[in-house]
Amino acid sequence: MKKLLLWMMLVLAISASYSQDTFVRKYTSMIVTKDDVSEPEKPSDLTVVFNPNGERGVKFYYGTGTVKEYYQVSGIEEGTTKGGYKFQLIEILDKEQGVKITLQLFDEDKTLRLIFLPGNTIEFYE
Repeated sequence: MKKLLLWMMLVLAISASYSQDTFVRKYTSMIVTKDDVSEPEKPSDLTVVFNPNGERGVKFYYGTGTVKEYYQVSGIEEGTTKGGYKFQLIEILDKEQGVKITLQLFDEDKTLRLIFLPGNTIEFYE
């Protein structure tokens, strides 16, 4: 009986560690960088829901009505840039096209960076 109770508590603890809090960010401008060349900043209308319904994933709601869904396919890696900005990094997979993207979230300056290939990014700003 004790082993069964211990096993149930272990399963519950593991399940709780994988559940994620849902949070939302609204981004109003963006910069696209292709082959290490950045375009001028442009307005954007993007709402991002992280961990929708408590699940590991990300949903992008564009002002045009388009919705893109991504699975989170990695754990959360935390780091700090050379400039001292703290970030979280995850790998996401496009549900429709199967394209893997690196998502970098900066909490202090409210920036979201999508990294497609080295030198090819989109940065969104609140």
